[in-house]
Amino acid sequence: MKSDKKRRDFVKGAIGFSIVALASGAGIYFAPKLKANELRLRPPGAVEEDEFLKLCIKCGQCLQVCPYDSILLEDIDGGASVGMAYINPHDRGCYLCEAFPCILACPTGALEHEHDNIKFIQMGVAVLKDVDGCLAVHNKKVPDSAIDKIYDHTKVISKQERESKKVQITPNDTEKQKLQKQVLQKLEKFRGEACTICADMCPFIPDSSLAIGMIKKGSGYIPEIREACVGCGVCVELCPTQVLEIIPRASYATVYKGGKNG
Repeated sequence: MKSDKKRRDFVKGAIGFSIVALASGAGIYFAPKLKANELRLRPPGAVEEDEFLKLCIKCGQCLQVCPYDSILLEDIDGGASVGMAYINPHDRGCYLCEAFPCILACPTGALEHEHDNIKFIQMGVAVLKDVDGCLAVHNKKVPDSAIDKIYDHTKVISKQERESKKVQITPNDTEKQKLQKQVLQKLEKFRGEACTICADMCPFIPDSSLAIGMIKKGSGYIPEIREACVGCGVCVELCPTQVLEIIPRASYATVYKGGKNG
């Protein structure tokens, strides 16, 4: 299949780079506890946490092949172990790329190879932690600063593009550059518009409205987390007022319907 070939070509090229041994990153908050440690948001396809901690060999290959630079490696202040792969959605959410190269690149099964399809992905679930702080509720516009900060999250653009807040996709761009620039180009459409970023930028495929949508509340709208949410964290990264959060390892059923994991 073409998608399989594209994925393997991407991973093959990316793994050619040297493996990064350590990458710093901030912890995720508002998360339930696992033993003595805060749960991290793990990359797509991660097996159960206890098993993940046993299987992850801290090689960094998932980080190397991630098209969006979403994956970090635990630093010395981390709760689990230096070098463990995780995602901090405040810095960069997972954009649920079709190929899921991070899963294919994992050499140990810490990211389960059979789960390289969106129907198997369940990283966590989003929650709205402060309704009153949401811009959409008050029908307020997206401030420039909210979009400008995403340029700072984007590592593959030039200094000039970052300063001018304008990117252009060229034939010489790598696939990684193209994908990240496409995010910025789409985001620019919301500059100065009424805020609906969390719903309109959700990368869930094939239909993002199954994961999050906007419902009427007074003179504005409120984001509604829906059953298909997989906790990718893109809404957290892009939210202008940081009123959204991800609960790692949780599901819609456990958070919104009082179900039990497993």
